[in-house]
Amino acid sequence: MALSLPPRFVTGLATLLAASACSEPAAPPNVGPGQIAFASNRLGQFDIYLMNANGTGVQRLTDHLAFDFWPSWSPDGSRIAFASDRDSRPDTLNLEIYVMNADGTALRRVTSDPAQDDEPAWSPDGTRLAFRTNRDGNSEIYLVNVDGSGLVRLTTDAASDVQPAWSPDGSKIAFVTDRDGNPEIYAMNADGSGVVNLSANPASDLGPAWSPDGTKLAFHSDRDGDFAIYVMKADGSGVQRLTDSSTPDELPSWSPDGSRIAFDSDAEIYVIRADGTGPAQVTHSDAQDYIPRWRP
Repeated sequence: MALSLPPRFVTGLATLLAASACSEPAAPPNVGPGQIAFASNRLGQFDIYLMNANGTGVQRLTDHLAFDFWPSWSPDGSRIAFASDRDSRPDTLNLEIYVMNADGTALRRVTSDPAQDDEPAWSPDGTRLAFRTNRDGNSEIYLVNVDGSGLVRLTTDAASDVQPAWSPDGSKIAFVTDRDGNPEIYAMNADGSGVVNLSANPASDLGPAWSPDGTKLAFHSDRDGDFAIYVMKADGSGVQRLTDSSTPDELPSWSPDGSRIAFDSDAEIYVIRADGTGPAQVTHSDAQDYIPRWRP
C-alpha cells in the first residue's frame, strides 16, 4: 500500500478546480490570536495564502500557475517552506521544496531532484527541513539543510513513510507509515533511530502535529468512522477525540499557546479549542482551503 495525500488533494492535483472566493461573513469570535497559512485554489490553481486566525485579512503569498501546497512555518515565523511543481516540465508533476519569506518574497528552491519532494517540516533550530521523497523508489523521510546542502536519509523501509513533524525540542520526528499494514503515527529520534509505533490502531491515523510544549500529538483518524481530529499524549496514551463531523476533519495544527487547533473540513478551515469545545468555521470560500498552519 502506498500512502498519499488525502483523496481531496488528489482531486486537486488532477483537476485544479477553478473557483472564486465568495464574500466572507462576520469573523467568528474567540478563535485565538495570530495568523494561519493555508493552501487554496481560490484563483484557479493552488497557492499559499495567509490570514488572521479568525479568517479576516486574507493575503495571497504565491502567484504562479503551479501547484503550491503544504505550507510549513520556520520556528521564528519569518519564513514558509512549501512544495511546488513550478519548475516541472509541462508534461510532468515534479514537486520540489521551496522557501520564501512570510510575505511571499525572496523565494528560493531547496531541493532539486526528478523525484517528488514534498511535506516539509522545519527543525526547531530553523536550520533543516524534514520532508517526504520517493527518490529511492518509495516514500521515505529525508533531512536537508535549508540552503539545500547536507541531504540525509532517515528512514529505510519498504513501506511508505510520509508527513514528518518535528518535536519542539528537536529530539523526535513523528511521521506516518504503513509498515504495519495500515497508516499509523510513529516517532523516531531525529537521527532516524528508535522507531516506535505510537497510535497502534487498525484504522488510518494521519497528520501528526506536536503541541507547542511537546507533551501531545494531534492527528486525524477514521478509527470511529469518518475522519476526525484526535489528541494523544506524546507516548501514544490518553487518546481523546475532539471533533464529530459528518465530513472528514483533517491535518490539525496547534496555536502557538497550545489553546486551540486549526484543521480543514470539507475544504474549509476551522478552529477548535484544544479540549474539543467551541468549533468555529473561519473560511467561507467556494474554493478548496486546506492544510492550515498556525504561525509560531
